[in-house]
Amino acid sequence: MSVLPEYQEIHNELQAVIDNPPALGDTAQTNVINTLTADLSSPEAEKTLKDEMAALAGAAFEVDGSFNRIMKMFEKVETAGASPELIRDVRTLTSTWDGHHMRFTQLVWRSREVAGKAMAAADDFCRDFVPYLAADDVPLAEKKKEIDHYMAELERDEKASQDMSQGFTDLQKNVDAFQTEWRRVVQKYNLDAMNRRIDELNTLVKNLETTLSDLNKKIKDLTVAIKAMSAVSGILGFLSFICPIFLIGGLIGVSSVAVARSLKAKAENERNKVTGDIARNKAERAQIQATLKAVQQLKAGLDGSQMDFNIISAKLGTFAHVWAVIRADIQAIKEKLDYASGTDSKALFKARMNNATKLYASLAIALREYQNLVTNDHPMFMKLNA
Repeated sequence: MSVLPEYQEIHNELQAVIDNPPALGDTAQTNVINTLTADLSSPEAEKTLKDEMAALAGAAFEVDGSFNRIMKMFEKVETAGASPELIRDVRTLTSTWDGHHMRFTQLVWRSREVAGKAMAAADDFCRDFVPYLAADDVPLAEKKKEIDHYMAELERDEKASQDMSQGFTDLQKNVDAFQTEWRRVVQKYNLDAMNRRIDELNTLVKNLETTLSDLNKKIKDLTVAIKAMSAVSGILGFLSFICPIFLIGGLIGVSSVAVARSLKAKAENERNKVTGDIARNKAERAQIQATLKAVQQLKAGLDGSQMDFNIISAKLGTFAHVWAVIRADIQAIKEKLDYASGTDSKALFKARMNNATKLYASLAIALREYQNLVTNDHPMFMKLNA
């Protein structure tokens, strides 16, 4: 993948600034950070934040809908008259897919629980801990000691939520493996070969029906020749068209007065064999057509099944990393405590702390919004409550 040509120049200019950034003093940095904090505090920014969480929750529900649609597709294939072999393959896929769906549902609900704990951690950090670290009347040594204690607590909380993050990672791997098996099933049934066989059967059935029709015509013409026709020839012709097998049996009996027994037997044998061949080839054609349609549905489903699954799983799994993010930020703050001594440096430190407070407050709002959207009365979680 590459950047579109019409935007390449802009990207190159941005990269040039990245490679040679301007040197900003403490005052300039303070102004930049304060501006960012103000921007993040606007009503528009909070609305955007909530909209994004609504989109994330909605995407999770859409993935659930995709699980359901694919399951219905599998169930339809099972009942659509496809070959027994394909039905067996699809039943195996169905069973595995149902297990993955249940696991996804459990993990999304677990993500809500983890989001609640992460929200509490973010709230605690921005409401209590950041103001404590920014306080001028707390000795530096005491702040560092409290940081070490706080980081140990965060590490314990993070480990308690890692099952959810690892669960999404494992599920992604399982879905990838499932798609490989799904692809194998699709490739097992050669679409081109099935189309060729359907064309062959179309020709064969058409020739068999022509043969039967011609046999019917000759027997009927024979009855005319020996003057053994019914008084109502119109209905005779009508029945010979819509019910040729029914009529030909009677006409053969009539024609027996004019043909040798061996020829009559041959005509009867031909009728029976051609009729049987038509039925057998039509049945084969119907099953191949059903199998072809089913495999085409499977292929289309496979092509569209990935969708946003990996992206959504990765985003929801990230909730478990909130504690690690807080620990990393606290470590960065700890390293800057000694630096915040001069007037300009202290102002920059305060600006950074205010910005951290706003960012974590925003995170808490986002996680709270997610919990408000992902509730146990949503249809997705009905199976968990059963």
